[in-house]
Amino acid sequence: MSPIYISRLFLFIFISAVWETRAKSLPDQGALEVQIRVQVFDNSDLSPLAGAAIEVHGNRSVLASSQAGSDGVLRVTFLYHPGTWVIISASKHDYVTNSVPWHASRIPLYASVSLYLLVQRPGTLILYDDVIQVLHGSPGARNQPLVQLQRKSLQLPADSNYTALSAVLTTARSQYEIGGFPYLLGLETNSTGAETGWTDLTALAVVSVQLFDHDGTAIQVSDPVHVSVPLPSDTRTRIATSIPAWLYQPKTGLWVRNGTGYIKKEGTQLIWNVVVPQLGYWVAAFPSSAGTVTG
Repeated sequence: MSPIYISRLFLFIFISAVWETRAKSLPDQGALEVQIRVQVFDNSDLSPLAGAAIEVHGNRSVLASSQAGSDGVLRVTFLYHPGTWVIISASKHDYVTNSVPWHASRIPLYASVSLYLLVQRPGTLILYDDVIQVLHGSPGARNQPLVQLQRKSLQLPADSNYTALSAVLTTARSQYEIGGFPYLLGLETNSTGAETGWTDLTALAVVSVQLFDHDGTAIQVSDPVHVSVPLPSDTRTRIATSIPAWLYQPKTGLWVRNGTGYIKKEGTQLIWNVVVPQLGYWVAAFPSSAGTVTG
């Protein structure tokens, strides 16, 4: 059984148990110092991943940040209010960012977290006079992800050109691989746009797409991006439907709703189609009916 699956299973059971009792208020103990041992692994071979950037997010801010050592380990210390939630994330160039929520009703003597990072998949980049396409394999191949944007929308540095571009395009080919993306916690808002808490998300498809300059700098775009992603083969949904689109925000560690996509059936394959305002991490997901929890 895979490490991501096992860790996510136990984490889900733990979170569910805590959320069932979230209505019971905890006494305010103030902010106390807590230390967590974070270890990051390459998910392909379970080797320690040196130099990964680790951040602890809480209360819409970064509580702590540093880099893992050569053994993939970082002991991160931060001020923590018992009973609240934080998100611990790990990221590295050429890898998919992963994260996990963390909670404790009182300060532990010892705590550890393990994160497993999936390798980003290089995308095939095709430049036309009017559009740029990022895909897997050959143009016209069936059941492959496709991203298309206007060529004029690229905001290239003055010292760069189109031939220096590279792309990554990573999707989840199974429900297991969805667990290798940032943890599915969405930021809930009310009708006025005010933040009301975090909610678990149930994902049907997820994608990471980005263009890079020759020095690894991410390229921004100014026009909408068309994304088409096949749903994982083990997806339970078998009907066409509209579904919210959520953008991952690295500064908070949360997914924020930004538009709506549509799932359509092409032959026997279900495809998620969506138009998004920028490149990055996007997920097609429904909010959980279990309710929200405050960070």
